[in-house]
Amino acid sequence: MDTRLTLADVRPILAPMIDSSDLNNPLFLQILNEVMERFINSGKWKGSIMTLRFESSTGFITMPYNYAAALALTYDRCPYPIFTQFHQYVEEGPGKVDETLNWPGILIDLGDGYCTQADIPAAGFIRIYSSALDNGDVVRVYGTLNGVTVYDASGNEGEEVTLAAPFVATTNQFTEITGITKPLTTARVYAKSWDGTTETLVGTYQPNETRPRYRRYQTGVAEKEIRLICHRRFIPTVAETDWIIPGNLSALRAGIQSRLFEDASDMDAADASFARGISFLNDEAKTSRGGGRATINTNPTPWTAMLSQNVT
Repeated sequence: MDTRLTLADVRPILAPMIDSSDLNNPLFLQILNEVMERFINSGKWKGSIMTLRFESSTGFITMPYNYAAALALTYDRCPYPIFTQFHQYVEEGPGKVDETLNWPGILIDLGDGYCTQADIPAAGFIRIYSSALDNGDVVRVYGTLNGVTVYDASGNEGEEVTLAAPFVATTNQFTEITGITKPLTTARVYAKSWDGTTETLVGTYQPNETRPRYRRYQTGVAEKEIRLICHRRFIPTVAETDWIIPGNLSALRAGIQSRLFEDASDMDAADASFARGISFLNDEAKTSRGGGRATINTNPTPWTAMLSQNVT
């Protein structure tokens, strides 16, 4: 974790900006989370870039819950390009790439918003596995059965289930899960599809996930290691032991001040304070970079082999 600050570290330093008489005022955590989200979504700072490795892939990879996007890629130790989900639809693009074929030489963004790490192989009930410590918590499963949205008995979208270890099953069948909502839990929660014969794990949810959303990339059948440099996704801070990212006190102070100026309807001062925070983060990033220099790719991957083998 490329930060040295936790919530417990920054609370006594920054909370007096919100309420000097009560450092535990809930408004401090609310504003701090908003500031961290703005900074993470405004650039690439120290602590916001991480590396992921996938040993192989059978068609696509799903990024973990705390990663937002892939920035760079190597396959079998060699760099390859990453394209957006729209690139298959433009004339200069590769067209539709069959996910069952071999590694196509590119990584194709399939977009954000997936709520499972794998697809349901066949229509079935959803079993939600959990710990006995979380019995009584309520999870809601949204989805479709053969393209038709699933509703509960009250006409509301999705189906609500009450956790009961080791698992509780939905009364509706699903062919696709489009959403999951869950409370903070003490242990991981698992979603498995059951078609009457085979049980398939489709989703694994961390205790602090409440609205799971993941990004997927199409890889084709990749037999070698896929290594990604990724940008971190903002995850709200909850516990005093949670890491603070970006871990720059000066930037966080400027960000909180910007947020307070917004509340006072002084948008010019708010913009100036936020820009000051960005400047602190840029200075830290430059220091962390050391002697490293950016290079320009002047040798793009040839398309001929890919187009002849993997486009349908």
